[in-house]
Amino acid sequence: MDKSRPRLSGEIKTILKKVSRTLYLSVNILPEPARMHMGLGYLLCRALDTVADTPGVTAQEKLRILALARGLDKPGAGDELLERIQALQARPAHQGERELLLKFGKVLSLYAELPADDKPLFSELLGGVAAGMEMDVVSFPGGAPAALKTCGDLERYCRLIGGAPGVFWARLYREAIRRSSRSVSNFPSEKDAEMIGSALQMTNLLKDMAADLRAGRCYLPQEDLDTRNMKPEELLVPANMARVRELTAKWTCWALDRLDQCEVFVSAIPKTELALRAAVIWPVYWAMDTLEEAAHSNLLDPGDRPRVKRHRIYTTIAATPPLLLSNTAFARGYRFRRETLIGSITGGNYEGRAI
Repeated sequence: MDKSRPRLSGEIKTILKKVSRTLYLSVNILPEPARMHMGLGYLLCRALDTVADTPGVTAQEKLRILALARGLDKPGAGDELLERIQALQARPAHQGERELLLKFGKVLSLYAELPADDKPLFSELLGGVAAGMEMDVVSFPGGAPAALKTCGDLERYCRLIGGAPGVFWARLYREAIRRSSRSVSNFPSEKDAEMIGSALQMTNLLKDMAADLRAGRCYLPQEDLDTRNMKPEELLVPANMARVRELTAKWTCWALDRLDQCEVFVSAIPKTELALRAAVIWPVYWAMDTLEEAAHSNLLDPGDRPRVKRHRIYTTIAATPPLLLSNTAFARGYRFRRETLIGSITGGNYEGRAI
């Protein structure tokens, strides 16, 4: 192990745990340096997301911060980015996000310590994610909910916000596998990872729909709402869930089609790489469980937000060992969840729950 490489530790590791309930579990089991890269990449993107979501900050200021993040490898960009982000550190409502902005200088110091060869990986990640957040800033000016215009806009948004981290993820895996399994020639596909990442982002959008609407963001495209003769502000009324249930089912199926790439992705990870395999299996299973919860929830009601129960998370972790050594066992668990979810969104039975 290269001891000259930076590590996630102390306060930075604590912040990561505070701002991500499940991702922290997946990151924490990865081998170094993938653990540090994945955690650092997430914290950089999460800080930008916090800024983009912070009320009372002008669109111009948000776009400037995102532009600086796109060019973080340029001289002086890090100093200006830190200055602008720290000026906002007291604004976020979430304690973990406030702490992230307060300690953002330490996050940037980890980035500065990266070997030069690692920087392009982060440039591509930040470029994609910042482009997606620019869509947020431009599309949602605040106040009454505004909607993305077309289905193509929503798909592009998911490719940027979720797909770019997916590609980042696949590249980290490729390098980790090369270091420990030099004879391996088949690596997880970046395209598959982009599709899985896009699906995970769609899962987040469905889960957080009610909160996003109250922040002025309607990710269901106006193109879809037009088929129901609806305006975005009508989604603020929980009783209208029945009118959009088919639309949320449509985008659930969109996510499911992309999550289907997970079997090939996991199969490409050698069975000797137990941590790498677990760090794919967990988020995929938890996403499927979240989509199942969403199928039974009123996504327009802030009090009915889909959430995977803590015991379900730890039950998945406890059941992991056989999945690490058998692609068939993993596929069986995934397909069970898939069939259960399809039954929930096509059968009209919104009272039951998957086991």
